[in-house]
Amino acid sequence: MPDPIIPLITFFIPVYNTRPYLRSCLDSVINQEGDYEIEIIVIDDASPDKSGELVKHYTDDPRLKFLQHKENQGAIATWNEGFQLARGKYISRIDSDDRLRRDFLKKTVPILERSSNVGLVYGDIALIDSTGKITSEKNNVNRGNQALIGDELKAILTSNYIPAPTVLARREAWMLSIPMPVWLGFCDWYQSVKMAQQWDFAYVDEVIADYRVHGGNMHSSMIRDRTGEATTFRVIQEVFYDENKSFTKAEQREMLAENYRQYGNSYFGAGMWKDARRCYGNALMNGVRMNPTLRRWVVSFFPQNFYTAVKKTLKD
Repeated sequence: MPDPIIPLITFFIPVYNTRPYLRSCLDSVINQEGDYEIEIIVIDDASPDKSGELVKHYTDDPRLKFLQHKENQGAIATWNEGFQLARGKYISRIDSDDRLRRDFLKKTVPILERSSNVGLVYGDIALIDSTGKITSEKNNVNRGNQALIGDELKAILTSNYIPAPTVLARREAWMLSIPMPVWLGFCDWYQSVKMAQQWDFAYVDEVIADYRVHGGNMHSSMIRDRTGEATTFRVIQEVFYDENKSFTKAEQREMLAENYRQYGNSYFGAGMWKDARRCYGNALMNGVRMNPTLRRWVVSFFPQNFYTAVKKTLKD
């Protein structure tokens, strides 16, 4: 019996409670342009909304392998399982509420094929709403003045700017983070950091995926329960103590300050002023001197209803 063909690309799609968006995601993967040998691994983590029933309509496609958990196992266990099953030379992990542009593979695969030093390729995203309508067409990746190909470890430790649905990476690069630890509050940035410690990254300056913004996004829940902040600073500290990637004290303070500032903004916008005040204070102590941060830190000492009333008066 001949050995099964090893696919060039594995698409891994973890699914949990995204039935309204799932068809759009699956279609965007199945209808990729280019003659690439692919496999698609879909794992439904016991979705209460019966997302798995929709996936079953796609199982006639021999490229698609569908697994359905009888009981919810959580994101970490599901991701570990999916990556361990993936056989492709390159792997794309896409959330089941996002979607790829049809030329995603044509824009990313050639870079990995010709650049042996590059472990991960990513690109720009458009933002879409819950209905699939584009709300921001392009230029949604604030990557600063990074070169199109190069070492991005310091940059991504300073700001989590790589859009998960645009990523295609080498299998061996993904495996640097597998199995992922159970304490993670979110996974994609952790995996990018692990890869950036050993590989160069490449950027495609075009929109190659659509990121859906809606009330159920994981980012919102990570702010409310503070798991995002806990994960971010634990990962940063681990990298600081990595003997193979040393940063000066000034660089470390810069990275800490910017992350505290960003979390301060997120908490401020969520009305979590005590947490915002704490993060802004840490940002200021680590060197941030920007007026918006200082002003918001001061404002966070006042009652929120007072701030709202003043803001409304100024607008009027």
